[in-house]
Amino acid sequence: MRATEEDFTLVRSMLELPYVIRVLDADMKLIDKSSLRTRVVLLRQLDHMREEARYEMRDLRQTLRSRNIKILKQTRLEDKLYAEYICRGHHDRMALMWSRVKCDVEEMIEARLAAITSL
Repeated sequence: MRATEEDFTLVRSMLELPYVIRVLDADMKLIDKSSLRTRVVLLRQLDHMREEARYEMRDLRQTLRSRNIKILKQTRLEDKLYAEYICRGHHDRMALMWSRVKCDVEEMIEARLAAITSL
């Protein structure tokens, strides 16, 4: 059985989540060096978001494993992120343009921020 749309979404999320964590790490470094009065509070919230992203990656790995999907190789090219994976015995590949990855990462972070502010 070939990959479904849900399988593609899971693989794409697995490829993009590390970049969510990288962006949060970079922002945390900038905020930590700043003289903002709310620095400690912001760092705490960003750290919480980063940990949630890590937990989501762990859960996503388990989901991929249960669906018999394995990402074999990721390659960062100048204009895109390229991945080769196996989905239930079928070899497939995915190429994500960096502009799309950037938009997706921003949307993921925005969704996390919205969840924090709605508490």
